[in-house]
Amino acid sequence: MISKKITVFLSEGLPKGIREVKIDQWSGKAVCGPRSRLSEMLKIPELNSGACVYFLTDDSQKGSLLQIYVGEADGFKQRIMNHDYTKDWWKDVVVFYSPDGSLTKTGIKYLESICIERLKGIGKCTLENNNQPARPSVPKEDISGLEFFYENIALIMPLLGFDIFVQEVHAEGKRELTLYCFGKGVKAEGILLNDGKIRVLKGSEAVEKNVASFDSHFYRGLKDELLHMGRLARKGKNLIFTDDYVFDSPSAAAAIILARSASGPVEWKDQNGATLKKLLEIAIEK
Repeated sequence: MISKKITVFLSEGLPKGIREVKIDQWSGKAVCGPRSRLSEMLKIPELNSGACVYFLTDDSQKGSLLQIYVGEADGFKQRIMNHDYTKDWWKDVVVFYSPDGSLTKTGIKYLESICIERLKGIGKCTLENNNQPARPSVPKEDISGLEFFYENIALIMPLLGFDIFVQEVHAEGKRELTLYCFGKGVKAEGILLNDGKIRVLKGSEAVEKNVASFDSHFYRGLKDELLHMGRLARKGKNLIFTDDYVFDSPSAAAAIILARSASGPVEWKDQNGATLKKLLEIAIEK
């Protein structure tokens, strides 16, 4: 696992105001701000003339997924003014660009395409993009640099509060912990990730019928959206995960699997029956 130094500059001194993000040894940069501060963001010269890829975002409601629109522009001001008048749902915008001008029009089209494609696969947001942009032809020698740019986009977005990408990071010397969740005739298998999230594996089962109290539960909206996206599908009397899915916490995963309020550290157990809570306590004591 490679360490990185990331600088977040609060240009207005506010944690939710305009934020500028830089990573050492990276030519890119990100700027984020609420819709109400758009006029101040547009005073950054590079945003008005250079190529960029951007994300329009909305708040998640009642445990449901964030609304996200991914776009690209060669001159952000005109593009965002069009969105400002035609899309009224977004509350924040994050723009990624290269202050030295090294990000090209072809490059941002490539980034837009892979961001949309991978976000669809991850399933941690509701994409407002109607179409999948074609991936442009890019010289082989440029792909590694653009993939590195994408990796930094995926790293920065959660730091700004938009946890829509999944980090594939494995700590040296640390084995992945496989866990199981049981209940009402279902069995789910998951892997605890280094950032505290849990990957529920394809083929895991979930209870279809919610207990009465789950109808007003925080994660009811998320369960409905997973069904709508096809990440959960009906199979007999239960539901099944049609692909791996990463939940933000073991408790979120357990609540969806068991269709009720659930404590992840208690519901998830290893192959010997030890709870996640106990395993974490043992790890602290070592």
